[in-house]
Amino acid sequence: MPRYTVDPLPLACPWGGFTPPNVDWCEEELCAWIVNPADTWSNLVYVALAIVMWRAARRESAPILALFGPASMAVGVFSFAYHASYTYFLQFFDFVGMFVFSFTVITANALRLGWIGEGRRWHFFLGGVAIFSALVPIVSESPLPIQALVGLLIAAIIEQEVLLKMKARGSEPPVAYGAFFAAIALLAAAGAFSLADVTRTWCNPSNHWIQGHAIWHLLSACALYALYQFYAALNRTDS
Repeated sequence: MPRYTVDPLPLACPWGGFTPPNVDWCEEELCAWIVNPADTWSNLVYVALAIVMWRAARRESAPILALFGPASMAVGVFSFAYHASYTYFLQFFDFVGMFVFSFTVITANALRLGWIGEGRRWHFFLGGVAIFSALVPIVSESPLPIQALVGLLIAAIIEQEVLLKMKARGSEPPVAYGAFFAAIALLAAAGAFSLADVTRTWCNPSNHWIQGHAIWHLLSACALYALYQFYAALNRTDS
């Protein structure tokens, strides 16, 4: 159970009686099966792009690319369930989905850096997801927001790419970083909208079409797709 929670839903509501999540986004909670419509339906972008990535990966020869579509699907489905329910229980799986995608990228970079061999890929990937998932209830009991775990993984991805850039200095062919930089820019913009939402800097609770956190979903989904494009291009360069 999280140390800091927001007001629970009334017991008469479909999700009433469940422990609420650790954060109250701007959108007001409805007494309905879809508690936060804008923050819920916006997750379908992850699902749509997951299908695009899955179909594209079938034409590639790199096993690591095959994970991007399912990982984006996990992000979308779990986040959809979390925002529809407004419960801490399903918020946990929302984080699991984000860890799955983060470690898809971190594992790809660990292979590129030589930290692990191909035979250890699944051990590294599943171990990382399991460890960070186990940290969620622990961090929930601390003053730190659970969301800091995702920020830590994004920082790790950037640090890995810096190390790879240093390692590859002077080698040929050069890596095209356009898609990677686009992904980081999209994540930064998405984070700004999400921050404006949670701090009520830009907030209209009764608007169930456009919300700052919903824009986070839209932009971060595009960031995940940009990351796929970056690694697909790397795969074509290396093959």
